[in-house]
Amino acid sequence: MGLGKSAWSSVRAKITDLLSTSPVLKENEELKRKALVSQSNVEMLLPANIGDYTDFYSSRYHATNVGIMFRGKENALQPNWLHLPDSR
Repeated sequence: MGLGKSAWSSVRAKITDLLSTSPVLKENEELKRKALVSQSNVEMLLPANIGDYTDFYSSRYHATNVGIMFRGKENALQPNWLHLPDSR
């Protein structure tokens, strides 16, 4: 994470390529067996502990303001927003 956004973007692009269009994994069964692990065989963990983070989109006021910017005042808050789960 310390390498910054350009590193994240580069890694994400390479992984996307390997898993979608690149023949590297598609055509190499041995490499595929080594590189890919069944989800049922792993323990899913958070990649990092994020402290002091607030999701301001969970505020109705903020969500409405953002909605106005993207969809206009008449359709600012989507109907499902009031039914989204959050940690409050």
